[in-house]
Amino acid sequence: MNKTISNQEDRLMDFHEVAHLLGDISERSVRRLIAAGDLPQPVKVRSSPRLYHSEVVAYLEKLNLKRKRKQTSSP
Repeated sequence: MNKTISNQEDRLMDFHEVAHLLGDISERSVRRLIAAGDLPQPVKVRSSPRLYHSEVVAYLEKLNLKRKRKQTSSP
């Protein structure tokens, strides 16, 4: 099965863009998320760390699912 990924999902993002997408957190917080294993290890492009847009979106979706589960299990 060949899954087509759009250019938006497939593009590489620098830590500034990732931080903005994650709600304007600091770039240091992005590094902490990577160190904790919450975000994947970055890809180096000419020594500049980048993350795939699709991986950051997957992280956000995982957080959203966790939040929804918590809301449904609360009395």
